[in-house]
Amino acid sequence: MDIDPQIIELGVRLTEAAARNSASLVTDKVRGLLASGRKDDAIAGLEQLVSELVADKNEMTRIAQAYQSELVAQRLNSGDVKYIADTVFPLVEKVAQGAGPQGEKVLENLDLLKPILSVETVNVMQLLGFNFRRAIGEPLTDLVAHLIASRASSTDEVQVANLKHQQVMAELAQDPEAYNRFMALFGR
Repeated sequence: MDIDPQIIELGVRLTEAAARNSASLVTDKVRGLLASGRKDDAIAGLEQLVSELVADKNEMTRIAQAYQSELVAQRLNSGDVKYIADTVFPLVEKVAQGAGPQGEKVLENLDLLKPILSVETVNVMQLLGFNFRRAIGEPLTDLVAHLIASRASSTDEVQVANLKHQQVMAELAQDPEAYNRFMALFGR
């Protein structure tokens, strides 16, 4: 399983903040400041330590919010599941009904998938760690991207063929004898 680089970065930042704020490290800093014997230096040092602790606490809060955001982005809620089921299944059924024998197979497979895409099943699978967006969304995105790219390349090939045809026709028009033979082929 690939771990998102952003999650790794969040973990590193959390570990660094936690290491800076371990109880023993903070206690040692406080003892060191108090042991110096200079009241003004100790107060300034304690103020700086409190500022650093507050800044680290704020960073940990941002990290926790980023973790939560990442988890929410990967998770389908019940409204998402219902919307997908209510939108996708009827659309696929409609397309499959007009596809002949292959459409019947699609309809059979669709009937098998419907129970899997229920709110309860999706929740249980997500609790077990299944990531629907990665398992279904990313391959679907790649498939559509590939389809678009292949269509674009075939469109390019058609344009190249049209340009070659136009070039040959232009050369034909420049040679009167060849043009007459060409027209004779079509009975003109």
